[in-house]
Amino acid sequence: MLECLPVLLFLIQYTSAEIFKIGYLTGSQRQLGDLEYSKPGRTISGAISLAVEEVNKGQLGRMGHKLDYIVAETYGKEVVSVQKTADLWKMNVSVYIGPQETCEHEAFMAAAFNLPMISYYCIHHATSDKSKFPTFARTRPPDTQISKSVASILLAFNWTHVILLYLKSADYEVFETVAEIILEVLKAAGITVAATRNWFVPFHVGYDDNPFYSILEETYKDTRIFVILGHHYEHFGLMLAMEEMNLFDTGKFLV
Repeated sequence: MLECLPVLLFLIQYTSAEIFKIGYLTGSQRQLGDLEYSKPGRTISGAISLAVEEVNKGQLGRMGHKLDYIVAETYGKEVVSVQKTADLWKMNVSVYIGPQETCEHEAFMAAAFNLPMISYYCIHHATSDKSKFPTFARTRPPDTQISKSVASILLAFNWTHVILLYLKSADYEVFETVAEIILEVLKAAGITVAATRNWFVPFHVGYDDNPFYSILEETYKDTRIFVILGHHYEHFGLMLAMEEMNLFDTGKFLV
């Protein structure tokens, strides 16, 4: 979050003294009935208040300017995020910080409003096209870059036959998005994806039935390399299932 502030200083250093409003798009709460959303905004949102306070005490304040921010809660939902993007424009914000999980439609709106949008979380690769999203910038690599890293690691060890596992859930669409890009990149790199398999709700070890036993029964004879996209605790669930099925005993299976 702090790395976004030098950009803001550059944008406003030549204007007369005034208050500049930041529209902060974040997902830090759950909608009623939603029991799964991880609310990443609760972890990271403290950074914006600290950053604004430090900037106002520094060069910006000495120039007579002041930063302020308006928090727009998205609940991790794209429809809400798009609506909040429009609402913040009507509140006359000078810049957007965010959004979080989704950013493609929001970035297109920011371009239409001619407002900078600095995303700290979203990894949609489409927004890297500056001809369509000229006012969008990011501080986190797009999913295409992540996918190329996966391909590079596999090729470095000559692992060219793999199975891809990923969480397929409407509440965590980012995993499916990244999986689609990984499939494209692996194919282009000459890596064979023997199969793809999914689980459909987040798995918590000790609380839910482990979906990886059935997935492994279907796939372990086809490859020894598994690429998994999901939460860290789901990675642990896969490793636990492989351990209990004695797949690690030979030292030939890798995740």
